Amino acid sequence: MLQHYDFAAAWTAHLRQHNDPRLDPAIDRAFWERYAVEYDRQAGSVTQCLELVRHLLHPDDTLLDIGAGTGRFALPIARLVRAVTALDQSSAMLSILSHRAAQQGITNLRLLEADWPDVIVEPHDVTLAAWSLYRQLDLATALQQMAAVTRRLLIIIDSVASDPPHRSLIEHHCGGWHEARWPHHLLIAGALWQQGLLAEVRIVNEECVISGSSPEAIVRQMVSTDTPASIVTAMARDVTPLLVRHADGWRYAYRQPVGVVIWQTHAQ
Repeated sequence: MLQHYDFAAAWTAHLRQHNDPRLDPAIDRAFWERYAVEYDRQAGSVTQCLELVRHLLHPDDTLLDIGAGTGRFALPIARLVRAVTALDQSSAMLSILSHRAAQQGITNLRLLEADWPDVIVEPHDVTLAAWSLYRQLDLATALQQMAAVTRRLLIIIDSVASDPPHRSLIEHHCGGWHEARWPHHLLIAGALWQQGLLAEVRIVNEECVISGSSPEAIVRQMVSTDTPASIVTAMARDVTPLLVRHADGWRYAYRQPVGVVIWQTHAQ
């Protein structure tokens, strides 16, 4: 029965079963230090998520962005609210964010290099965490501390379950699918419910776009960096029917559902 289901424990078991070395904070931090530039180049569209969040914000809000990365939420949101604190564990990611903020003339943005939840931060009106709970083995504690620093609204964006058109090709050529298969958004909402925090769940559909000079260049963005060239070539042949050719290269576009968990405090 539902009252006996432990959502936080299910989340932890799901993470542990993959035995991902990036569950180690030091290994994960080192990964982002190396990958920050490439991540910023490849970061997908969050247009629909941003539109939903925009309607939830007030001009006088302060917002804490946990796992801000290179700013795909923090930068546009900074134009809508009084102030944004962009928290991320990676100095390389924050360096890119800082540079982009300066280019855009954004001055109400504070950077905080730290790892959630191992940080003390003052309360904010709104707390946002977009795809940043991926290695939080203790989900309950991470959520408790998010709620504790939230004065008005907690927004968590995460996977519904990843099943894009190219999934079968990855499984065939690479031997498995390593992206989220579980409805993470429901486990998060359930873990909040276990703490007596009743959240709303919404689904939005983002358009994901991968562009490249060739089908092989697009496949390289889908697979791990150590994938052999022979597999990339074979997969590029099979993925080509999903692509559209343009004068400057190739484009692969598909729709991906995203879960948005919204908890409002009693201070509304």
